[in-house]
Formats: sequence, structure tokens, C-alpha cells
Amino acid sequence: GMYCSTPPTPDVRLHNRVVVVAAGARSPMSGGNQVAGLVRQLSLDQFENEGRRVRDSETEQMYVSKDPQHLPLDHVASTSGIHKQVLQKLLRPREWTAPVERTFFMDVASIQELCNQCERCFKEEKTVLRLHAPIKIFGDLHGQFGDLMRLFDEYGSPSAAGDIAYIDYLFLGDYVDRGSHSLEVVMLLLALKVENPKNVHLIRGNHEAADINAQFGFRLECVERLGEHGLWVWQRLNALFNWMPLSAVIEDKILCMHGGIGRSMEYISEIEALQRPLTMEQGGLLLMDLLWSDPTENDRIEGVHPNARGPGLVSFGPDRVHNFCEANELQLIVRAHECVMDGFERFAQGHLITVFSATNYCGTANNAGAILVVGRDLVVVPKLIHPLPPSGEGDSPLKFGEAEAADPWIESVNRDRPMTPPRGRQASKPGNDRGSLAWI
Repeated sequence: GMYCSTPPTPDVRLHNRVVVVAAGARSPMSGGNQVAGLVRQLSLDQFENEGRRVRDSETEQMYVSKDPQHLPLDHVASTSGIHKQVLQKLLRPREWTAPVERTFFMDVASIQELCNQCERCFKEEKTVLRLHAPIKIFGDLHGQFGDLMRLFDEYGSPSAAGDIAYIDYLFLGDYVDRGSHSLEVVMLLLALKVENPKNVHLIRGNHEAADINAQFGFRLECVERLGEHGLWVWQRLNALFNWMPLSAVIEDKILCMHGGIGRSMEYISEIEALQRPLTMEQGGLLLMDLLWSDPTENDRIEGVHPNARGPGLVSFGPDRVHNFCEANELQLIVRAHECVMDGFERFAQGHLITVFSATNYCGTANNAGAILVVGRDLVVVPKLIHPLPPSGEGDSPLKFGEAEAADPWIESVNRDRPMTPPRGRQASKPGNDRGSLAWI
């Protein structure tokens, strides 16, 4: 309150510079000892952040494979080391390439054990996590494991050799679907959670729900890559997702969730009151709003409106954001859930920021991906990665650092189930949106 003896914490503010890795700055082919990418900073006013959200449409692209080591996990007598083996295999930001062999490297017993360990972590946590700066915030990843590796490579990795001792990691959900490496994304994040339960934080997205990820690629990937055990693993993971925390508050000032504040919630305490495990049905209107709602198209559209994503879903205006922040003594809301061209986008005069971490979403959006780094001083710095150039045309050999072609099965999922673009929010055709950072 006003009268406590501790010095006041600083106000949250968005830094006036954006960190961008210059396209083509780094080609690991020329030797691994190179200094990581030329990092450019662009001032915020070089951005025009309004109305630039794009929608899910076709297919994902990822790193190209060059030298896969497709080794099964060593069978160890004790299962306690499973998460460490997963980290050893997957947390390789410089070296990871998409496996040529699609069979996933973990056996069912290992997956079960990792799920059990992680479930114990989630059960010990509150539904609304209370976190501290400094912290990095990641938006939707959607099975684009290559982008997660690039973000770790460019901006620090949660390993002993990286920065996990100095900064926390918060992931805002949508780990699965639409991309072709959902299993890698989920297993690495679960292993990181077990290894660093107090410093790695995972909250739930709308795709961490069986009725959604049955339709948009994850169930198919499990069956495709784990054979006869695939369906069992898919069900086990969805049972785990039902335990995930639903929101996070950083330094009592920044509220984070996957979707938004919708129409139904007035106080953070309402989210805290939700009892897990929770299916979407059991969570009711509140969970729908938290995981599915979006801001309106721009700051001029106030109030609560139907959302083109589907019946019963809403968009909320800047007035809702200001009122909610005031009622809960917040300064900022950070959410993911919508693809935005620059990887991040401001709303409600900067009181809400959308962050999206998967580049070239569904293989067609051509968007940049971003994370938000919240410093100890509560200054928020967006850090971006660009979409990779498409893989070599014709006969030219594939080079590292180019996007690989998406798997046919995920292409058909994305083709058959494009998201409806909401009114007025169709992305401009790639190439003529010269103001967008993705183009720069």
C-alpha cells in the first residue's frame, strides 16, 4: 500500500528501442565461433503498431536438417534423469536441426515419467503465478521448435551456460498444433520446468486442450511419430495440460495470460479461484475469456464485441483494459494468442502488449517473432527474430538457416482448417506492407 516502508518499485514502461537480429547476419556454416548476429536496434516510432495482426492460415516452416543424430534415449535403470537426457538432446540452440527420421526419440515410459514429474510441479503452483523481474516472456510457439532454438541462440538460453541463473522464463501457452515439432517443444519445456521449477514458468493456451489439439495437428503428430502409443501419449499430455497454471503476475504490476480479459472478469482473484485440473468445459466463461479473447481491432473500438473466432467468443476494447488495470492496480497486461506482424504489438495506449514468437506463422504470414524482456527496472524490451528465407529453389542444395519445407500432414491440417480472418483484419499482401518490420 501507500504507507509501507519499502521503496516504491519503478513504473512499467516499454523501452523506446526494439532489438532486431539483422536478417542474414549469422550463417553457422561459416564456423560456430562467430559472434552471434548483428543486432540492430530500431526506435519504436519506426514501427506502426496498429491493425497489424494477421491470422492463422496455411503452413509452418522450420530449420532445415543437415546432420541428424537420431538416437533413442539411453535406457537408464532410474527414471530420475529423464529430464536431463531430454535437455541434453533438445536444448541445443546452435546445433539443433529437424530430424529427418520422423519417429520421436522418447519412449512412452520416459514420456510418462516426465509428465508425472511435471504434474507434481504444476500441482504445487497456484493458478495465478506470482513472479519477479527480470523475466523473459514468450508468446505462441505452435510446434515451431526451430524458432524457439533461434530465440534461445540470439537472446539467451535457459541452461547453466546461458542465463537461467540471472533471469526467469515465462511461456504464455500454445506450445502445440500448426507446426511440425510440437513434441519437441512440449518435451523440452516440461524438462526445463522439472530442472528449474522456480525459474521456468508455463501457463496454458487455448491449444492446450484436447478438443482443439485433436483438430489442429498435435494428435496427428503424436500418432504419426509415436506409432501405437501415440494416442495414449496425446491423452496423457492433455491430462497434464489441465493442471497448467492459467495466468501470471510480475511484480504485482504486469498481468500475463494467453488470450485476454474478455467480458467476464473484473478481478484477478476470480482467476485465482479457479480449481484445477480443469477442462475447457469445466472452466466456463471465465476460462474461455482468459484463453480465447482478443483486444478489439484498434483503440477506437471500445466495449465488448462478438469475436470472429467463433460463437460465444469476444473482443474487448481499450476501456476494458484501462478499467481492469485500475481495479487491479496493474500497469500492463501482456498476452499472446494473435499473430502480429512485428512479433509484438501495443494496444490501449500501451497498457496491453501482444507477443507472438513463431515466425512466418503457418508458412504464409511472413511475420517476425518476438519475446519481451522485462528488466529489473520493469522496462520492457521487445527482441525480434525474422522469418527464415524459403529453402533453395530448384536444384540448389539446402543450406542451414533456411526454412525447411513443412511436412505434408501438417500442410493438409492447416489447409483444411484455416482460421477465419476477422473483419477488417486481413493481413495485407506480403511485400506491399513496407512499413512492417518483417519487410524491413
